[in-house]
Amino acid sequence: MNQKRLHIAVLVVIASALLLPSVACQQGGGDLSITLTQAWNNTREWFIMNGAKDRIEKIRKGDVTVQVVDDNGTAVRGARIYFEQQSHDFLFGSNLAPLGQNGPNAVNQDWANAYTALFNFGTLPFYWDQYETKEGTTNEQALRAMADWSRKRAIVTQGQPLISASAVPSWAPPSSQDMQNSLEKRLKGITDAFCGLVDYWTVVDEPISGQRVNNQLGSWLNTRTPAVACADALGWARSGCPKATMIINDYRTDQDYRDLLQNILRQKGKFDAIGIQSHMHRGNWPLYQVWDICDRFEDFDVPIHFTEVTVLSGVYNTGIGTAVPAQWPSTTEGEAAQADYVEKFYTLLFSHPSVQAITWWDFSDLGAWQGAPAGLLRTDMTKKPAYNKLLKLIRSDWWSFGNVYTNDNGGAVFRGFYGNYKLTVEKEGKTVEASIHAAKGLDNKIKIQLTGYQQKPPTPLYELVWPYIVAAVVIVIIALILNLVAKIKRRI
Repeated sequence: MNQKRLHIAVLVVIASALLLPSVACQQGGGDLSITLTQAWNNTREWFIMNGAKDRIEKIRKGDVTVQVVDDNGTAVRGARIYFEQQSHDFLFGSNLAPLGQNGPNAVNQDWANAYTALFNFGTLPFYWDQYETKEGTTNEQALRAMADWSRKRAIVTQGQPLISASAVPSWAPPSSQDMQNSLEKRLKGITDAFCGLVDYWTVVDEPISGQRVNNQLGSWLNTRTPAVACADALGWARSGCPKATMIINDYRTDQDYRDLLQNILRQKGKFDAIGIQSHMHRGNWPLYQVWDICDRFEDFDVPIHFTEVTVLSGVYNTGIGTAVPAQWPSTTEGEAAQADYVEKFYTLLFSHPSVQAITWWDFSDLGAWQGAPAGLLRTDMTKKPAYNKLLKLIRSDWWSFGNVYTNDNGGAVFRGFYGNYKLTVEKEGKTVEASIHAAKGLDNKIKIQLTGYQQKPPTPLYELVWPYIVAAVVIVIIALILNLVAKIKRRI
């Protein structure tokens, strides 16, 4: 911590120590603990957000080294290199359910254009009761078309979920053993069929609460126990596509979820990422709480995915139970508040070293879950302020481009966000293009040959120096002449 920040920290601590007791006394004294706790959390949140920019610079960016040579392999001096980011390694996305309503070719173009302008990641719906409404009859071709549509637009895809107690078809087998067999067949078959087309899988969704669901799959989870069931499921999915990333996902963010993940590891199950749902229909999560959640799971040493993010642009449903308002509109005030929170929420998550992906849920208000005003687009596909905030962050503030020039050794270095880059090298009318993937943990070096250009040999030292010597001699001669003229005048 530099000296300036240390001074700020000391001032904050002193101010808190002096002011908080008096504030608590004014409130009657009984709420002192609550007041101090809230003040402490607010202070922590301030420091967390204040340090976000520095953390992003450190963990999301790296140096890229470019070496430029001519046709003979000689270093090219003074070549201009223009670098322009093409994509992010970090995954920003939303669910892609609208692609399946009438097929990707019939999707609303305003929706599609807004999506591809902002995101590089998307979740495809593999809910069992929708994917296989009749035993043996699947929606594979429809999901394949959705995945193809995404891949053509450089959108990385995730399938969700392979197992969920809330998505069980009516024909599902009643016994736990038959359910085990059916699930093994389903997971191996789907991950094999989509291997190379779908890169990430939510293998088990909400396993903690799933064991209490009153259906065949809930009974299977309860009989096998969630840890054993998840370990089995991860093995089945991985055998179908070993190179895919396998995720366990839940809305629980407490110690019970940690315990489950630890028990999965004890059962020799291997998950590649931890999924965290963050539906905020009842109110936005305090930012310090979001940070604490990330910290709670970072010691598993796998990436954290925020798989289902919902921030409303209307009133919150603070009532008890799950009743959904008949009318739940987006409001001007709500959209402004949504934009403000979204900017902070994404900045915080992007600045945490364990977070790898953020998935919004749903992209537009049209057909949003529970009919909530949860979209970044309105029902008519116009953009809310939150969309524009994210566009600025993802495609401007967190997007790298610029110019550098090679030194005498033909080398140049630029620092940028991890992702794919287009490089354009130019000197004296000769131009060549190249690309590089700047990734965390790699050396990120590239050598580029400037075809058709031949570097001239260095100018000899005497050629560089002689004009200055001649100029100096001329000045001395002029000075001597002027001095001589002055002496002659004095004698006269």
